Amino acid sequence: MIAAASPCFPDEDMPEILNSVQEILRSGRLILGRYTHEFEESFRHYVGTEHAVAVNSCTSALQISLRFFGAREREVIMPVNNFPGVVTAAISEGVRPILADMDTESFCMDVDDAIKRVTTRTAGMIVVHIAGLVCPEIDRLRTFCKDKGLFLIEDASHAHGADIDGRKTGSLADAACFSFYPTKIITTGTGGMITTSEPELADYARSVRHHGQGSDRSLFARSGNDWCLGEIQAVLGLQQLRRLDENVAHRNAIVRRYAKGLEGEDWLTIPEYPDNFRHAYYKFPVLLHESLDTRRFREILGRDFRVENGTIYDPPCHLQPVFSDLLDLHEGHFPNAEAGLARQLCPPIHSTLAFDEVDRAIHAMRSVAETVARA
Repeated sequence: MIAAASPCFPDEDMPEILNSVQEILRSGRLILGRYTHEFEESFRHYVGTEHAVAVNSCTSALQISLRFFGAREREVIMPVNNFPGVVTAAISEGVRPILADMDTESFCMDVDDAIKRVTTRTAGMIVVHIAGLVCPEIDRLRTFCKDKGLFLIEDASHAHGADIDGRKTGSLADAACFSFYPTKIITTGTGGMITTSEPELADYARSVRHHGQGSDRSLFARSGNDWCLGEIQAVLGLQQLRRLDENVAHRNAIVRRYAKGLEGEDWLTIPEYPDNFRHAYYKFPVLLHESLDTRRFREILGRDFRVENGTIYDPPCHLQPVFSDLLDLHEGHFPNAEAGLARQLCPPIHSTLAFDEVDRAIHAMRSVAETVARA
């Protein structure tokens, strides 16, 4: 089976990782030690912000940010083609999530649709850099939010190392939230990071990630939680960060190989992006022709050719059972997302994927297209 995603820990990095883990275990300092601090400092320097605060998940990062910006009992706009955990994070913080449709060219949030949904109850927006592409209208969105007194949060879970005009994700809004889940471009097993240049948010996040503790460890200034990233995870994050540019370059090389190998095929469309974007390619979404049965295509590709694949995200959030009734949203509410995601396919892409595996996936996709077209 060619895996759709896989973490990358090269053999040559293992001795340093294991030595650091031994040092941590011997020290007894398992959280909030020097490796967490080093990871935060290295990460903020990489993305170009004044602060980075490590936490145990992107969900926690989102909850902390929403809490800091005072979003409780107000509305926050976010894309409908989104991981359900983002919606859940909002609901957990007493926020009403307002979903916006998808832009079918970028797969990111339709900014025009998002702006139309702003009301007097709106506190801010969460923009997701879907699949590793910076939302193409991020600057327009930031200007709009600033003018309207709204906060803007980047969900950069897919976009470690992505940039627009040389400006990295994590530095493009009031705050950004990263995920280090096992499938992500950087993984620490589980984990997350908040990046910001607002010192008040950074101080708040450092406090609430550890039960609301103040500068005096015996005093608790806020209501917080157990949201710390462990020292061992920070070691993994440091190693992953050092490899980030190399791994993003490899993912882009994989996409070029897919594009060359599938050139001229009329049964799929491979999106193209301007040169001022550096796509991180957490996923590689393509669109199948309307005449093909996408679900059958995906099933045959995995079952008969042993090529894992997926979408990002189908079904969209409003058609997920947990949200459909809760938010009173049903089929037909978001036509762009429904139509676009029904045709989407994400073939394998990850930092350890070999070119011969890409070639095998290309051959498999061509074979499946012929099979499905004949049906």
